[in-house]
Amino acid sequence: MIDTILDFFKTFISGLKDPWLWLFVALAVFFVFIIVSSRFLARIAPFKNYEKVIWALDLVLVPSCILCLEAIFTRLVSPDATGLLQNIEPAFASILWITAAWLLTRGIKLFFWAKTFKEKTGTESPLLIRSLVAAAIYVIAFYGIWTVVFDREVTGLLVSTGIIAAVLGLALQSVLSDLFAGLAITMESPYRVGDWIELNNGVIGKVVDITWRSTRLLSFHNSIFVIPNNVAAGSIIHNYDEPEKNYAYWITVSVDSVIPTTTVLQLLTEATLTCKSVLKYPSPTIRIRDAASRPFKYMVYVYFPDYLSHWAGRSDLFERIEDCLSRAGIAPAAVKYEVDTREMSFEERKKPEIVEHIGAIDIFKPLSRADRETIADACFTVTYQPDDIIIKKDDTDNSLFIISSGVVSIMDTDNLGHFIEIARLSSNDCFGEMSLLTGEPRSAMVKALTTVEVINVPKEAIEPVLQAKPELSDKLGRVMAERRHTTEVFIGTSNREAVGEPVKSYISKIRAFFGLNTLSTGQNS
Repeated sequence: MIDTILDFFKTFISGLKDPWLWLFVALAVFFVFIIVSSRFLARIAPFKNYEKVIWALDLVLVPSCILCLEAIFTRLVSPDATGLLQNIEPAFASILWITAAWLLTRGIKLFFWAKTFKEKTGTESPLLIRSLVAAAIYVIAFYGIWTVVFDREVTGLLVSTGIIAAVLGLALQSVLSDLFAGLAITMESPYRVGDWIELNNGVIGKVVDITWRSTRLLSFHNSIFVIPNNVAAGSIIHNYDEPEKNYAYWITVSVDSVIPTTTVLQLLTEATLTCKSVLKYPSPTIRIRDAASRPFKYMVYVYFPDYLSHWAGRSDLFERIEDCLSRAGIAPAAVKYEVDTREMSFEERKKPEIVEHIGAIDIFKPLSRADRETIADACFTVTYQPDDIIIKKDDTDNSLFIISSGVVSIMDTDNLGHFIEIARLSSNDCFGEMSLLTGEPRSAMVKALTTVEVINVPKEAIEPVLQAKPELSDKLGRVMAERRHTTEVFIGTSNREAVGEPVKSYISKIRAFFGLNTLSTGQNS
């Protein structure tokens, strides 16, 4: 052995005069430099997305570097060391087989698991499947080394391997059971990483990993459930994210039977349609669940974006239901109400109700109670059915609409000319103030989503008030400018330096539209 090593160094020293040796050494050093440099570059942020380029470099350079090293060792070994020469070629051939398996597994990971598989299925590739495919590739590589490189018979290897496999199979039955159960779960996909599931023993969690041994669930307590795959495969599984992410949820609301069912249904519909956490499509469903007992029970059936969001969403829904019912003087409980059966005339109930709604609108808050009553005398209510168009875009009528009950959709056109919903309004909201005060055409279309009752405030209702008190135009202009500024802040397009200009612009438009020529002191202040 010592003589062989000494012969190697003697041959190395004498071989320094061989130009081919220098060429192979230079190529090997160059290839190693490129490979190592690419690894360092891959850790720098701008180059982290170039994994495929690095793999392509490795595909060419790593085998080339191995061949150069083989050529170097072949030239350095003395021709007399026949035993060492015979071992160099099989050794480097084995390295090439293993390198090919390594490059193939990396290529499959980059081009199939990370891209094609995700595009086809919409989910990340399971770790278990990736591991099994990689293991199969390396088994094939070692089989090639055994049969091709060393030219050995595979029969003896298979017999000995079979005996070992039988012994291990008996000793590791539960482990193998988990392995095949995990493989079945991965292939059948009753759940995927990221899904929220519940087992029949009551365990609920988010799937964070599926390994060859177990499934890991993240619980609501920020802890991990480790479920053996054979237990998961034999359990009844409730997947909250299949067949789609939308999560359906329903509650029962009890309301006193003396309240008309049509009123309750309309209020519950308004609550669901104006709840921001509830999906617009599929549409919420409201039904009378039980009218045979007292109080009546109503079913509210809605959709949330996913299972996790329904926890916060149902709280928002409860608040909206409580708000809509309480504004109508209704409590969602089994409470009997004392109802005065004396019917008021339309005139008796019309004026106070309209005055109350007018006082709740921002642009009318600067007005006195007497001014609001004057406006209310000229107002009237209109009822629209679902899908009725209340106003059309570019209409030129000059009315303001105050919603006393129901929900409407504000719609505008997109770049293709199609109407899309931009907002929803409900009770005590208004629309059309620009047309009422400045005469501008309607900037959007308004459609009823439920049965809607609106208070129509025409130009003739507010004109006498402004003619008698022209200075009110200044207050109305400022309120409208503030409303516009609030909207722009909400959508992120506000410019505080330009707030003063819209105030003067609105005041001028209001004065011109109503023919107010008298300047008020408020404008000069």
